[in-house]
Amino acid sequence: MAGPVGACSVGTMAMYLTPGFSCSIGNLTFSGFSYSSSAFGGATAIPAAGVTVTPITGAEEGFQFEAPWAVSSAQGEDSAIDYTVTATSGMINDLLLSMAGYGITDGGNVAIGETTVSPLLSLLLFDNSTGTMASDSLTGLSLTTLSVTKDIALAGNGGTATLSIVDNEFSTSSVPEPASMLLLGTGLLALAGYLRRRWS
Repeated sequence: MAGPVGACSVGTMAMYLTPGFSCSIGNLTFSGFSYSSSAFGGATAIPAAGVTVTPITGAEEGFQFEAPWAVSSAQGEDSAIDYTVTATSGMINDLLLSMAGYGITDGGNVAIGETTVSPLLSLLLFDNSTGTMASDSLTGLSLTTLSVTKDIALAGNGGTATLSIVDNEFSTSSVPEPASMLLLGTGLLALAGYLRRRWS
């Protein structure tokens, strides 16, 4: 039987890829990490050891991923980060994706797409010639577990594209205490009895 899950800590993506690794932030447990990166046109693929992972705590909990993603003209780079998040108590209500340290020149493109499994949902960030969307969110989820995949893609086209930070955060709601549920149940029974007597 596995021991207790330790708190997530600052480290590299390589540390999070250790077989069987899982960690927690607040009442969320993160597991099943995977990472891949590829590049073309002379760009440099970012290795797992080159991505710094920092836990985010507070009203929202999750991770900040930091790396020197950068491409020049006719270059491209694509990284994928996957993991599963599970609420140990309460429910996952909201999902937030944001980026920082991004920029383009002369037709460059930065795009970050995030998809989830069960249910299938998607978020999209971008910085390109059509405009910029630096954050996106989904609310009202009410899930106990969620598998997420982030696709971080940069294309230089005729110019350059850079990105340094991607944040992925989750907010949760608490499950009512057993005593609160008992009180609510008692109140509902009393109301039902009152209504039965009134309409008899």
